[in-house]
Amino acid sequence: MKCTATRSPRTNSAPTSPRRRPLPAETTIPRRHPMKRYILAAALLLGLQLPAVANEKVVLAIPTSVGAQYSDMLYGKELGYFAEEGIDLQLTGFTGGTAVVVPQVANKSVLFGLGEPSLLIANVAKKTPLPVRYVYSYLASTTYDFAVLPDSPIKSIPDFKGKKVGVVSMAAGNIMLTRAQFKQAGLAVPNDVTLVPVGSGPAAWKQLQEGKVDALNLWFSEDARMVLGGVPIRRIPHSENLRPIFSSGMMAHVDTIKERPQLVAGMGRAIAKSSVACAAAREKCVRAYWRFDPTSKPTPDKEAEWVKGAVAVLEANYAAIDYALKRNPQWGAFDPAVIDTYVKVLEQGGTVPPGATVPPGEIVTNQFVPEFNKFDALVVQRAAR
Repeated sequence: MKCTATRSPRTNSAPTSPRRRPLPAETTIPRRHPMKRYILAAALLLGLQLPAVANEKVVLAIPTSVGAQYSDMLYGKELGYFAEEGIDLQLTGFTGGTAVVVPQVANKSVLFGLGEPSLLIANVAKKTPLPVRYVYSYLASTTYDFAVLPDSPIKSIPDFKGKKVGVVSMAAGNIMLTRAQFKQAGLAVPNDVTLVPVGSGPAAWKQLQEGKVDALNLWFSEDARMVLGGVPIRRIPHSENLRPIFSSGMMAHVDTIKERPQLVAGMGRAIAKSSVACAAAREKCVRAYWRFDPTSKPTPDKEAEWVKGAVAVLEANYAAIDYALKRNPQWGAFDPAVIDTYVKVLEQGGTVPPGATVPPGEIVTNQFVPEFNKFDALVVQRAAR
C-alpha cells in the first residue's frame, strides 16, 4: 500500500523551536556538579595546611670526635646546601678511627662515613672485600708530616737515622705510611728509627720540647695548634710520591651507591659547596661550630683568639685539599693510581701480602664526580661572604 503524507493545517500559534540534531549514540552530556568546585577548593586548602615533607636525617660518621675541623660541613648546613638536596645532615663522632667507622657503613648502621683507605685495601688484598666504596675524596692528600724544632739537625728523611719519632699511637692509620717513607730512604723501623707513642696535644708537644723525641709525626692541624700554643717548629713533608694518598674520603655501602645514587650525588655536592663556602669566609665558617656545640663558645674576651686558632686548623686541612685540586680541579675526584701506591705502602709495612692485587674500582669510584661539581662556585662564594 502506498502511503502519502498529509500536512497539518496552519494555526495562528507561535512558531516552535527548530528541532535539535540528535547526538551520536556514543556521546554523553557531562553533568554539572556544583559541589565539585567546593570539594576541590577544600582539598587544595587542606593540602596547603599539610606540613612540609621533612628532609631525611643522614648520618655522616666521623672517625674522631666532631671538632672545629669539621666547621665547613656545619657552615654548609647552615647555608642550606644539604637541605637543598633533601638532607638533614647529622655529624656523629666515633672514637677509634676508620677501623670503627668502616663496620658502621658495612652493616648499614649509617649511610656515610669518613676515613682513610687502608682497611678496605687490606681486606681486598686478603680476598675478603667489604661492601663499601669511597665515593668522595674529602682530604684528598695526606695530612701528615714530620715536625721538628727549628734548630734540629734533621733536614730531610734520611736524617732520621738513629732518631726517635713521636706518633699518636702504634695503631694510628698513618703508621704504615710512616714505615714506607723511612723504607724508601733505606731506614727500617725499629732498627734505624724508633717510633714512640706520645698521643697528641700539649703532652706530646712537651715530649718534643724536652728532647724525649726528635720529631713528631702528627697531622697538619696539630702542627697548627702547636704553633698557636707557642711551640715553634719546622715541618718536613712526605715524599712527593706519597703525598697524593688521601687522608679522608667519604664512603658508602655498595647498595646505597646502586639504589640511591641521587642521595650520594647530593651528599657529595653539598660537601663540595660547603668546602668552597668555608674557604671564602673562614671566620664565619668556624663560628658555625659554636651553634653545633654551644659549650665550645669562649667568653667574649677570648673569642678572637679562639677564632684565630680554629681558622689555623682549617687552613691546615685546606692545604691538603688545595694540593689535590691543583692536580685535579674536580671536587671529590680520586686518582686511581694512588691506590696502587698505597698497596705498595701497606705491602712494605706487612699489612698486605707481597704481590697483592687490588683493583682501584674495589676501593674508590669516580662515577658521581660530574654530579658533585654541578654548581657555580662564584655564587657559593658570594653567599658565604
